[in-house]
Amino acid sequence: MAQRRRTPPKTPAPSSPPLLEWATAGLGLAVVLAVLGLVGWQAASGRAGPPDIRLEAGEISRAHDGWTVEVRARNEGDQTAAQVRIEGRLGEETSDAEFDYLPAHGRASATLRFDEDPRRGLELSVLGWREP
Repeated sequence: MAQRRRTPPKTPAPSSPPLLEWATAGLGLAVVLAVLGLVGWQAASGRAGPPDIRLEAGEISRAHDGWTVEVRARNEGDQTAAQVRIEGRLGEETSDAEFDYLPAHGRASATLRFDEDPRRGLELSVLGWREP
């Protein structure tokens, strides 16, 4: 019997990576460099002002046993605040709430309840917070 010669399989010639692969790699590199630059800039700038919490009354609604007020809180500071306690005072009546977490430059809302109509004389204040 005649023997057949085995020829090794042909390997394709190496080709350069496709244009889409280069574009994706370039975009990934740009994103990584941008993130590293931002983190480095924030670390070097040293901005670390304390929390600066501002309160404002939002929607006021009549409930079956009183009135509710939506209170919106904004942290305009550069640090996060935890366990932020707020208080609403309407004459002799007070109502309070607590935000578990209020990030730097973040927002949150809570609802306070009163027996009387809070449209006149409502005073809002921040009682305190803890550093996380």
